[in-house]
Order: sequence, then structure tokens, then C-alpha cells
Amino acid sequence: MTLPRHVGEPPAAKRVLIIGAHPDDPEFFCAGTVARWVAAGTTVHYVLVTSGDKGMPEDQETHQSLAHIREIEQLAAARELGVQGVTFLRLPDGEVFDSLALRAQLTAEIRRFRPDIVVTHDPLTRLYRQHPDHRAVGAAALAAAFPASRLATFFPEQYAAGLQPHVVPIALLFGSDRPDTFVDIAPVFERKLAALRCHTSQLGAFPGGMETRVRRRARDAAAPVGLELAEAFLWVDLE
Repeated sequence: MTLPRHVGEPPAAKRVLIIGAHPDDPEFFCAGTVARWVAAGTTVHYVLVTSGDKGMPEDQETHQSLAHIREIEQLAAARELGVQGVTFLRLPDGEVFDSLALRAQLTAEIRRFRPDIVVTHDPLTRLYRQHPDHRAVGAAALAAAFPASRLATFFPEQYAAGLQPHVVPIALLFGSDRPDTFVDIAPVFERKLAALRCHTSQLGAFPGGMETRVRRRARDAAAPVGLELAEAFLWVDLE
């Protein structure tokens, strides 16, 4: 394990932007951290690149209807945590690439929201059983955070439309196999579970039960630093 850099409360921030590939990614990876940020007065916003239209329960007839359901579920989960808002980019699930077009969309969201911290997927994890959308979104989000969002020469049409460059000081990467930042979520673990329960269409994806899997994951993340329950991230300095 990488030596711990930060343990305990979430890193201080006024504004945090969470960039995820699918509905429920923010809740699965970092809902406890989000709950603690919101309680401390931090403004949190989500950007979801897809609407999860291929996470198909047996009783859904079309991808379009599932995407609509999953967006409703995501909005409910965000409200449960006190998230300011959710932006859906609505790219096709399972067909996301680290493209120039996606980098431009994410750069615009960063310039619009102006976060102190961007939180997203680790695109370089060696955990090979990872959804390819996670890797693509993480790579595009990091490219948008550095260097694109800070330089007016990237996507100058955004500057012409009034979106000013913005420097993101820190990225936190979830799903990493080399985390160095551990947030204590024991005080808010029930909030994390409540937010995950909003994703009712996906609860069947947790063999043995959602709570059992999520609690085990939180215990595993916490064990290296002596906490009870934690969410783990890789801290990346972008300044």
C-alpha cells in the first residue's frame, strides 16, 4: 500500500465536482465522503457521463426506459446526500471513449462549476475487472482538469461563450489499487446505504445483498489505516 497522505475527515473544499461514468457510481465509491462534505458546508455537484442504459433489469423493455429510471434514481440519491445538482451527459452506456469531444464536455463542466476538487475514476488502476467506461471517464476527466480547463487555448469556443479558465488544485481518484487518502465514513455509513437504496433497479447486482458488500468494502478500505469504515482515494496534485 502507498503510504497514507490523508486520513480522517475529507480534504477541505468549498466546491467539489464528482465525475462518474454511470448512475450509482458516486454513491458506491464516495457517498460517505459526499455526506461529510455536505455536512461541513461544501457544495457538491455530480456529472454523470452515461445514464446506465445497459444495466438492464429483466423487466425493462428498452434501453431508453431504463435510462430514464436510472436518472430518476440518481436524482433521488443526490437529494438524499444533499448534493446541489446533477448533470447528465447521456452518452451511450458501455460505449464511452477518452475522446476530444468528451474532454471538451467535461472541461466545460469544470469551467462552469469551478471546483476546488474533482473526484473521478482512477483510469490507471491495475484492477483489471473494471468497467471500460470507468477508465475512459477517469482519463477524460483528468485531461479536462489538467491542462485543458486552465488554459483558454483549449476549446476557445468556451472562452468566447463566457466560460473562463479554471485551475483545479486537486483530483481524488476512486477505485484505485494504490490509495493514499482515507475518509472515515463510520459516522455517515447509514447515509451511504440510504443513498444506494435509491438505485432500486440495480440492487439485484449485489450478490449476498447490497449492505453486506458495501460494508465489507468499507471495512477493507479502512483496515490499513486503523479506521472502522472508510472510502479510499488516490490524491493527485494538479497545481
